[in-house]
Amino acid sequence: MSLLAQKVLRFLAGILILLVGGFIMKGLIGMKQSPSVTLPETQVRPVRTTVVLNTDVTPKVQVEGRVDAWNRIDLFAEVNGVLSLMGEEFREGTYFKKGEIILSLDDSESRFNLKSARSQFLQLVTGMLASIKVDFPERIEVWEYYVESIDVTKPLPSIPNAETKREEYFVINRGVQASFHTIKASEERVDKFTIRAPFDGFVAQALVKPGSLVRAGQPLGLFVGTSVYEIKTAVHSRYLKTIKVGDKVFFNDENDVIIAEGKVDRIAGNVNVSTQSATIFCKVSASPNMKDQMRDGRYLSGFIESAQIKNAFIVPSKLIDTEGNVYIVKSNKLDKLNVVQEFRSTNTSIVSGVPDGTILLSDPVSGAYIGMAVSVGESREQ
Repeated sequence: MSLLAQKVLRFLAGILILLVGGFIMKGLIGMKQSPSVTLPETQVRPVRTTVVLNTDVTPKVQVEGRVDAWNRIDLFAEVNGVLSLMGEEFREGTYFKKGEIILSLDDSESRFNLKSARSQFLQLVTGMLASIKVDFPERIEVWEYYVESIDVTKPLPSIPNAETKREEYFVINRGVQASFHTIKASEERVDKFTIRAPFDGFVAQALVKPGSLVRAGQPLGLFVGTSVYEIKTAVHSRYLKTIKVGDKVFFNDENDVIIAEGKVDRIAGNVNVSTQSATIFCKVSASPNMKDQMRDGRYLSGFIESAQIKNAFIVPSKLIDTEGNVYIVKSNKLDKLNVVQEFRSTNTSIVSGVPDGTILLSDPVSGAYIGMAVSVGESREQ
């Protein structure tokens, strides 16, 4: 057999072996049974829920600020004199009631001059009684009574009103009115030697000491009231739609004890560009039995109570998505419901538009989606 015939036979034998092997492998594969596929059962997620019960809810805005006395005045001297040592000393921390003398300057010289001026005025009025008796006999009793009422140690009484122009001109021509007004001006000046408390308060700053020489225009100190206070605070602009002038405000100390109560007195008309907050001014007074706790300059935190929102309820802000939806449970499956956010604080929101009896998720569920099967445990009313 030739060499070529041998190569052909070998090639054909190889192909035959491959075909036989393929048929045998196919038969073996066909004899093997396919494994059974079991689909996983749908998992039911246990969730915590809340049963909605709408009520009237009062929004509360958290605030904090520094206490400033509503009444405070800078004390200045309008006259020259030496600060007297009499009475309660003018020192920091000294308390004065309304009308009490805060400080007094030595006014001896001015009072003697004033007494002398009153004596000259009495001499002037007495000297014209004879002319009044002749020219205005019907008025002599009035002027005699006026002369008797003058005491050179006390403020001058008012001049009797003239009944006729002739009498008025007579009095003016004698210099009575000019002398009277000069003395009244001196009386006002003498009163400036004594400074009285315009309200209950204390000396917060004393710049002079008893016995010091005081000159006109010199600052003497600071007097601060203790009955009414103002607290300046700032709130985010989103709260402005609920906060109104007159809203109640409460401030508490570090132990959450309310020590001041009041109301919103003023709201700034502008919003800070960088912080997007508006300034709120609260006028407050110390709560009963808490007067000793209120101090000018102290920082307090509290909240503003605004008008009630009708037919609403409180829900954690984390349960509301960016589109204003919350998850509710219907027939043991999750669904979404859009709500109206009437008020939003740091952690909670006051919402409306949810019917009573709606089952709402009280805790967020990871991977939640509409139609997710859930099992509802014991629900509580909100």
